[in-house]
Amino acid sequence: MRRSYSFVLAFPLVFTIAVLLWMSGNEVPANGAINSVIGDESYISLYGKEPGKNVPDQIRIRIHLDYVEGILRNRPMDHLTTEKAINRIKGLDLLRDYILEEEFPYNDGHPDNRRPTFISDDGRICAVGWMIEKTAGREVAEKVNKVFKYSYIPEINHPLFMEWVEESGFTIEELAMIQPQYGTIVTEEVKENRNRINASYGIGSALIAGGNALYISNSSHNPWMFRNAQHNHWFGLAAGSASVLIGTLNLRSARVYQIPKSPQICMMTCLVTEVTETNHLRTGVAAGKIAVGVVSIVRAGHHLLNSTGTVQSASGVDVTYLNTHPFEPGSVVPAVSYSIQF
Repeated sequence: MRRSYSFVLAFPLVFTIAVLLWMSGNEVPANGAINSVIGDESYISLYGKEPGKNVPDQIRIRIHLDYVEGILRNRPMDHLTTEKAINRIKGLDLLRDYILEEEFPYNDGHPDNRRPTFISDDGRICAVGWMIEKTAGREVAEKVNKVFKYSYIPEINHPLFMEWVEESGFTIEELAMIQPQYGTIVTEEVKENRNRINASYGIGSALIAGGNALYISNSSHNPWMFRNAQHNHWFGLAAGSASVLIGTLNLRSARVYQIPKSPQICMMTCLVTEVTETNHLRTGVAAGKIAVGVVSIVRAGHHLLNSTGTVQSASGVDVTYLNTHPFEPGSVVPAVSYSIQF
């Protein structure tokens, strides 16, 4: 019978450890992919995971452009004319120079969180725009920007752009792979802690804590709640598991959001204040529930797996006597005690 119990009893603890490990290593995901064609494939290939929210745009953009440059340099050029092949190699060399410059634009006016930006208001130009500027001239890039500033590469049908693409040695799909999606500029970061517990979470926490308290303070062999001691421990296992589960799900209570600096959202420039809101009270209550739940699970598991049938005194208030030695050898005084039978 003990073997049949073992998996059931181990599951709550294994589940708790797994969730806590997952939460400790699970970053808040970044807000949007860096590219519309391959997403965050570049970052995942380098680090084995998606970028977290705290990874700066500069790093994500550089990793993406490095990655795409490597892909494009390794593609065959047999289908290209000699002139187009030379233009393609020149374009990739220009892309390498652009990566080293690290003067990337940003989303300065589009309401999307991430959006291609051909030339931002401060004059910074995108990677494809840079390649156009260095081969066809800045004037051509600015004419394209005037009409298609926030457009994806396949959406740009400007005649000057199409003429450049035709001679560049690149396909539209390859240029779209290069084109990053830029985020807004965070001009201020604010951290706020709001200690609050909503009614549903508070009531649920109180009920679960009460169930665990009843079980822990109840006798392990002579429970007053149940005629059968094993039923008592199954109740403790359920109460402990519920406490651990609810506590784990509420352990991470922080949320991040952005507030535009201008009343008119992104009508001129997308300058935002990023607010990180925490709730230490909720996190503290969750941690306490996990701790109490683990105690209940361990206690219930111990007795369900090692049930001996030994009858012991119940938990509760009792009168005892304390020996006053060495003050008065041989004498005792009455005292009130509260015992918890594990």
